[in-house]
This record gives sequence, C-alpha cells and structure tokens, in this order.
Amino acid sequence: MPLDRAALLQHLLASFQEEAAERMAILESELPDWQRGVPDSESIKSVFREVHSLKGAARAVGLDEPEQICHSWESMLLVLRDGKRAYLPEMATVSLSTLQLLKRCLQGEQLTTEQVQKICAALKHLEQPGPAQLTVVPPPSAPVVEQAPKHEVEASSEPIPAPVAALMSAALSPPTATERVTVRRSGATTRVRAEQFDELSYHGEALRQLRLQMHDLSSRSRSLQINFQRLWQRRLRHEGMLSRLRAQLAEGTTPDLDSLHLLLEWQDWSLDLVADMQAASHILHQNGATLDRELGSLSESYSRKMEALLQLPCRSLLDELPAMVTELAAQIGKQAILQLPNTPLQVDKRILDALRTPLMHLLRNAIDHGIERPAEREAAGKPAVGNLNIELNQHSASHFTLTLEDDGAGIDPKKLQQKAEKLGLLPAGGPVLSSQQLFPLIFASGFSTSQIITTISGRGEGLAIVREALEQLGGDITVQSELGKGCRFTLRLPLSRSIFRAVLVKVADQPFAIPASAVNRSLRLPASSVKQDEDGTTIQIDNLNLPVRHLAAVLSLPVPPPPQTHRNMLLLGEGMQQIALEVDELLDDQEITLKSLGKQIKRLRNCLGATMLGDGTVVPVLHPQDLYRSSLQVSDVIRVSAPLPLARAKHQGRILVADDSFTSRGLLRALLETAGYAVQTANDGLEAWNALRQGQFDLLVSDIEMPRMDGFTLTARLRADNSRANLPVILVTALQSDEDRARGLEVGANAYLVKGGLETDTVLSTIKRLI
Repeated sequence: MPLDRAALLQHLLASFQEEAAERMAILESELPDWQRGVPDSESIKSVFREVHSLKGAARAVGLDEPEQICHSWESMLLVLRDGKRAYLPEMATVSLSTLQLLKRCLQGEQLTTEQVQKICAALKHLEQPGPAQLTVVPPPSAPVVEQAPKHEVEASSEPIPAPVAALMSAALSPPTATERVTVRRSGATTRVRAEQFDELSYHGEALRQLRLQMHDLSSRSRSLQINFQRLWQRRLRHEGMLSRLRAQLAEGTTPDLDSLHLLLEWQDWSLDLVADMQAASHILHQNGATLDRELGSLSESYSRKMEALLQLPCRSLLDELPAMVTELAAQIGKQAILQLPNTPLQVDKRILDALRTPLMHLLRNAIDHGIERPAEREAAGKPAVGNLNIELNQHSASHFTLTLEDDGAGIDPKKLQQKAEKLGLLPAGGPVLSSQQLFPLIFASGFSTSQIITTISGRGEGLAIVREALEQLGGDITVQSELGKGCRFTLRLPLSRSIFRAVLVKVADQPFAIPASAVNRSLRLPASSVKQDEDGTTIQIDNLNLPVRHLAAVLSLPVPPPPQTHRNMLLLGEGMQQIALEVDELLDDQEITLKSLGKQIKRLRNCLGATMLGDGTVVPVLHPQDLYRSSLQVSDVIRVSAPLPLARAKHQGRILVADDSFTSRGLLRALLETAGYAVQTANDGLEAWNALRQGQFDLLVSDIEMPRMDGFTLTARLRADNSRANLPVILVTALQSDEDRARGLEVGANAYLVKGGLETDTVLSTIKRLI
C-alpha cells in the first residue's frame, strides 16, 4: 500500500503539537522566575534541555522557523549554562518574547522573515561576552489561541508542503469517533473506548458500596474496643479485692464472703461480656474477610482495567520513524532506512510517551555520527544506504528491552579517550582504557566527538538527556560498538510506570525498597566470608572478588557494627561491574505501587520515589542506577575497633574530594589513590562540610558548581571556622574566567585549577606542595 504522506504529515504535526505544548508549559513555569532575580543553575539547565529537545522535534517535522529560533535560543542558553556569560535581566525578557513568538508560530501563524531574524539577532547579541545593550523584541500582538497536544515527532522523506498552518490547524481538530470518550487533564488528552469508561464507572460504584461496608465494620470494631475497655476497667477496680483473697488463702484463713460474692458476680458478668465479644469478633472476622476478598478482587480488576486502558502497542511509537530517518539523512547528504519489528508488544502509554524524546535523540545521533556518507560506505565495502534496526523484546514479566542498532562507523575508543582527556574527564596521558570503560563517558553532559555544532547534533547534550530520561523511568541504557561495523544501544525499561516488584530491606532501623529488576541476587552469608584488607572490604562470589559497601554508608546514615554470624548482601550491576551492597536485614519481596516525590522535588539523588506498605509505613524507593554509582563512589567503611593495618601507613595524607559529577569525582579519587593518598568523597558542598566537621583531613579538593553549597561558599565557611581555617583548599572547576579565579583566591583557596586544561602532574604537584 502506498504511503499516504498527507495523512502521515497531519499525524506528525498533531504529535509535534502535543510535545511542544508540554515543553512550552515547562518553559512558561520556569521563565517568569527569571524576571525576579538570577535563576539558579537547575532552572537554567531545565530551560536549556527543553529548548534543545523542542528544536530537535521541530526539525523532525520540517518546521524550519521554530527550529531556527530554537537553535539561536539554545546557543544563548548554552553560554549562560556553562558560565561563559553572566546572567542579564534582558535574557528573561527576550526568552519570554521568544516563547510567545514560538507559540504563535506553532498555532499556525506565518512568521515573516523579519520577525525571525529580529528575534535570532537579539538572542545572538545576548550570547556575546561583554555588556549587552539591546532593543527588546516585543511579542506579537495577535490574540493567543488555546492549543491542543500531540503524540510525537517524525518527518516524511519528501519536503513539507507549503500550507503548514492549514495542516496544523486540521491536526488540532477534535476526534469524531463516537465510540470513544475523551478525558482532558492539564493540557493532555486521553481517548478511551466507551466500554472501558463504563467499566471504570462501575468500579467506582462498587468502591462506594465497599466504603459503606467498611464504615459498618469500623463501627463494630469500635464497639468491641469499648467492651474491652469496660472489661479492663472492672478488673482494675477489683484488683485490691483479689489481692486480699489471695492473701487470705495463702494464710489459711477463711475468705471474706462478701468479697467472694462480688468475685462471682464479676465472673458471671465478665463471662457474659466475653461471650458477646466472641460473637462480635466472629462477625468482624467474617465481614473483614469478605471485605478483604471483595476489595482484593476489585483492586485486581481495577488495576487490570487501568493497565489495559494505558497499554498501547509499541508500533504506535515506531510507525512514524522510518520516514523521519530517511528525511534527516537526506538533509545532511546521507541515505538511511530504518527497519521496524513486527511485534504485538504493548507498553504503558506513559512509558511510550516518555520514550519518544530519548529515541529521537538516539536516531539523530546514529544518523549524524554513525551512518557514513554513501561514497564512504561504498569505499568500505558497504551498501550506499545505511541501515538502522529496532528490536523489541519482553525481557521479563515486568521489563522489556528496545535495541537500536546501526551499521555505521561505530565508536572509535582512541578518539573517545582523547576527547575525554581534553574535557578533563580523564587524566591526560593516562593508561589506555578498554572500550567497556570508555563507552559510558558518551552519556556525560557536554560530551561530543563532533568537531562542529549542527542543527542535528554536536553540543553533546543528546545522550545525556537520553540517560537522564531513562533513569527517571526506572530504566537504563548500555552501548556496544565495533569500529567500522556499527553501534548498538540497548534500552531496558519497565512495562508499567507505577507497579513493579521490589526488595524490601532495613538499614539503620529504616525500611527501604529497591526495584527487584536491579538486584541480581540476594545473599545471606557467614560473616567469615567477608574479607577486609588494605584494598578494602571484599567478598568472593562466583570466583569474583566483589567490593562490599554498606547501604547505610551510601545513604549517609549511621553504619552499625558488623554482625558476628551472618551478613546480608544484595548484588548490583553485571559481570565484572558487580558490587555487593550490605544491608542490616532482608525483609521481603513484594509488588509495590510507586509514587512520585511531587513537583517540588524534581530530582533527589538515590531516590526514585516512595511507596506505602500495607501497615501504612511510607518507604523510600531507591534509584537503581544512582544507587550503583553512589556505591562505587562511597568510601569503604571500616567499623572494627582494631587499629588500621600497617599497609595504610603508605598513604601520604588524607584528602576530601567534593564534586557533584560522579565521573569527575571517581577519576580524581582514582588518581589520588594511585599516588598513595587516602581519599574520601562527597557529592556536594554541604556533604563535604559535614564530612570536614566529623573527620580529619589534610587537604580539600573541591568543584565550584555544586548543588546545596558551591565551592566558593564551602571555602569561605572553612576559612571562617577557627579549628579548620588552615586546611589547604584546591578548587578544580570548569570556570576559567579571571573573575572566577579572583573570587576563588578571595574566599581563601590555595590553588585554582581549570578542568579543561587539567594535567595529572599539575594536580599531584599542587597537592604535594600544599601538604
């Protein structure tokens, strides 16, 4: 059947409208705060990423003007995010004007060339260093029309027809199918079959009936509680009489007859009351058991109906992608086709919606960096047309995998290491690392091997956005590549966003839940199997010596003394990358419902959300990937009272490293430990300050841009503390302006090193000079 490009385009534009509405809603919530003062780094990063993704989506559907505007806006935000340009109030004004212009454009208005050039010039002016004096571009004066949402993003292999506005307007028209019910919620639209809506309404009525039964059960329970109180109070009143009768019997004297009569009356009354209470408790038990069964059945049925309501075939996410891939490749002089799987797999709509943007970034990355130009492919013995392939498989009852593979150039480990050293992610001149060690670096923010910035890619943000989005869904991503033969990205994701199995553990008298999919094995081992030497605490599992970290230390909780009999362990990671996570107690393995932390907390390290157990206990659900990374970075905790082994004496000093980047933190730690220093790490400035107050250190190495407390504030607070004022401080940062250097020295830093030009010898010689 020939491709109906007009219908496809209409669907793509409607999809784009929905995504654009969601992203611009986030921008509308963030930008007004910029007018009230200097925005924090998190707000700047949030706005940058939304604009970055909006640009990519606009490009995918061939909307040149929004793409051009977003590209200029993104460039201005990039210099602000990277600290190359100080914030100016005009940035908020121009950003809001840009947002309003984009809204008008996406609602169908044809922008003039002058409008586009004027806003892009204003953004470009703010991108330049030095004071900015500019004329603010006012938003268009036409009335704002409410816009409807989208489904997603893809382009045809032919140019977009001229009357885009008409097509977009048609895409926003409401559905005409009478057999569906449309439910609107905060700017989004969900369409369901009428019979499903009726079934959910029926469940609502059943819940109301069960609520009445529960009310009656609660009243009966209250009556039973009152009778228990009466029985207990009467027993207390007769306590003195019982004591006297016992004493008289012990002495062999004749008991007081009046007391005996009262005792018998009390016994008769108590027996009657207990008989009534037994009958009442039997009724309560029967009613409670019936109610439990009915609620359980209703809950299961309701959950199944809701899951069915939210389940969509994965093809709804994929069908639009081949045309987009062909179009994107053609725009940069390449040829590519995308092969899709024929699968009936269905996944939670919320997972599919959130997966659209990461998948778009991966496809653009594959086309721009992976697939070669036709002449290059033919010279290498490949077909001129590049091949991309997507595979979908249900990994388990709760997870599925999406694999995106291309037959392009692959990733060059040598170039990857050179770029990492240039960016300061790896020490210059260090040992050659394996592909397995290097490939995770491509997900670091700002990492790109591209020599130029294009409208498709090159800023190094795409893969960072992919990893962050997947981790927010409770998923992960791995990459495999062979130079000259291609690249494979494997995404592992839950089938449902809210319900999954979790391992319940207890640490420091607090319960925690860890997604069961992240736990390879749970072990209860003899204490003697845990070894401790100069290399730290390890355990041998399947002929592998795995590092042991206590979950309490990872979460910055008090670490209890080691048990004398058994140790409880959870294995995280894969193969040689595994780590044994020790917990105080293994509680259970059960299905939980995940609840988000709310809009007030966008991202909390090590925490995915929360759940409530049957007894009402609220339990944090730990973030699997954060937990693994934090476990690798946390210092080994030695809880024994014996002196340290003599081998520890080889350390030349104790250093605290503070950096919110786990990569930078880990590399600095590896560098310093190799040089013979004892190293402890902190994830931000506040954690570093607490560590400095609790322990003894010979030197502090700190990043500047960190959450909660930055390096400038940490250094100033240290100098104001009499007991720690003389501790040497080295600031290691990407900020390289003269003003930043001057401020670092003003607050009391002993040295200021820039990450971009960081050399191993420079770091070590500076430390040696200071301690």
